[in-house]
Amino acid sequence: MKTYNKSRKLSTQTSFLITLTIALITSISAGLFLQKTYKELTLNFQTLMYQESNMTISSISDDISTIDSIYRLLVSNNTIYDSMESTSTEPSNYSLVEKQMSYVLMLNNVWEKNYIRSVYVFTKTGKEFHLSKDESDLTQTENVAVYQQMLSNSPSLTVFTSTDNHNLYFVRSIYNLATGNIMGTMIITVDENLWINKLTSNIEDGWHIFLYNDAFTMISGYEDPSENEINDLKSALGRYHNSQFKNITFASRNYLTLSNQIDLLNITATVMTPEDQLRSQVYNVLSSYIPVTLLIIVTCIIWSFFISRLTVHPINVMIEKINAISQGDYSKKINGLEKYSEFNELQTAINNMLDQIHSYHDNILEQQLLLKDSEIKTLQSQLNPHFLFNVLNTLTWKAEMTDNSEISQMVIAIGEILRASTIYRTSTTIPLEEELHFVYYYNYLQRMRFEDKIKVIQTIDPGIEHCLIPCFCIQSLIENAYVHGLEPKPSDGTLEITIKKSENFLSITVADDGVGFETIPSFSLDSPVAESKSDTVHSHPHVGLKNLNRRLYLMYGEESQLKIQSIPNIRTEITFKIPLSDRNRLTGDES
Repeated sequence: MKTYNKSRKLSTQTSFLITLTIALITSISAGLFLQKTYKELTLNFQTLMYQESNMTISSISDDISTIDSIYRLLVSNNTIYDSMESTSTEPSNYSLVEKQMSYVLMLNNVWEKNYIRSVYVFTKTGKEFHLSKDESDLTQTENVAVYQQMLSNSPSLTVFTSTDNHNLYFVRSIYNLATGNIMGTMIITVDENLWINKLTSNIEDGWHIFLYNDAFTMISGYEDPSENEINDLKSALGRYHNSQFKNITFASRNYLTLSNQIDLLNITATVMTPEDQLRSQVYNVLSSYIPVTLLIIVTCIIWSFFISRLTVHPINVMIEKINAISQGDYSKKINGLEKYSEFNELQTAINNMLDQIHSYHDNILEQQLLLKDSEIKTLQSQLNPHFLFNVLNTLTWKAEMTDNSEISQMVIAIGEILRASTIYRTSTTIPLEEELHFVYYYNYLQRMRFEDKIKVIQTIDPGIEHCLIPCFCIQSLIENAYVHGLEPKPSDGTLEITIKKSENFLSITVADDGVGFETIPSFSLDSPVAESKSDTVHSHPHVGLKNLNRRLYLMYGEESQLKIQSIPNIRTEITFKIPLSDRNRLTGDES
């Protein structure tokens, strides 16, 4: 009963931990998702507001260009131009000129702009031509007052404001095209409210549009601003250059602000977007995500709880059975997990394991006995080389005592060959430097045998001494060259050993000018080798070549198979390549 309670507690804790872990992971993932979504939405809405602000400033610039184009339209009309240049004061001329003004402005779709209220032309001779949508005396009085207030000529478009109404007066002097003298002045009246309404028709409430000059004299955009508000706005906007979308605080409210220069009037247009509108739009979008996210989190928690309970039950059953097995009780097999697909497979595997444990136990005992026997034989096998080394050392000492250096050197060479074969007997690879050391003594013994009949030429790239190659691979090819090529040759012979390093391979070539092969030896598919001439039946078994080719194939694959080329009595060449592993590259570079 006590064990059951402990197991039940463990199961409850495990279920709680699994549920809590999944809940935390889901909540963190949802939080990161909402955070990323918030940033993306904020950036998107900021980009949209920037585009709308930029379009509004472009509309302001286009409208001012339209207003300025009235000057060119009037001057380009001969009737209007001649009347301004003429000194005649006939009333019929006035009517004709005003009809032409109406015709020109309507033809070019300028008069359709509802914010343009009137166009007045005052000449130097005292004549006045006008076109107005409001023919009241007040309109005429206001334009005359603006004309009279002008202190200097205005060669380019200039804007004036009035404290008595909400009109903007765009003024420009008219010049004689021939003499360059001033003929008159053009005044275009724009209703500020209508113009601002037109500019803000496609944007939300709360946006502000400001027009001001270099002296920060407010031209348009804020109704009856106080001096403090003007100073605050000047301080906020003065820190930023044109075409920058920045955050500023004005009238205790944060705004995203874009300013740009209107070159035609030498004024600055500023569009201010309330930052709380941006956050409101972002929150409106996020509000649809939050309930769905919470629903997903709750669903994941509920599912994780049930899944954890289903998962913990078979695990508890298996833990109980495995604990029994660890106590040495192999009779209790796991059962009752057939309804769990994965655990059923594990149950079957463990039960099969129990059936095999006894046989494995017997096999382990047998292997331990065999291992001990193998260790004893290994120790015994080490006695023979040790005895031979002692004998060779004795022969060397005897030869030196009798001043027979050749015998001494031959015994030393035999000892070195025996040492190498003993040390690397169980090794798969050998450093190239050790292989060449072994080959040197082998060639020395062959040279003593053939009495300098054989000339050995070695060409080896530097820096590859520590590269690993298959044990005794070069010696096998050299032995083949002596036995099948140079030994049957009646005259002197040459043996060439060439080792080259490329980017990915180490190329090893052994060549001789012996009798060569009448037919190139071939090997079975289990030991593939490239053939350069034929694959007919050969006269020698070439066991050494076959074994070497098999080793190369197993260690490095088909690319490292032997390549044999032979022209009888002229040249026989056997080549193979070893891929440079990372270790070979490092050892080669370090050396």
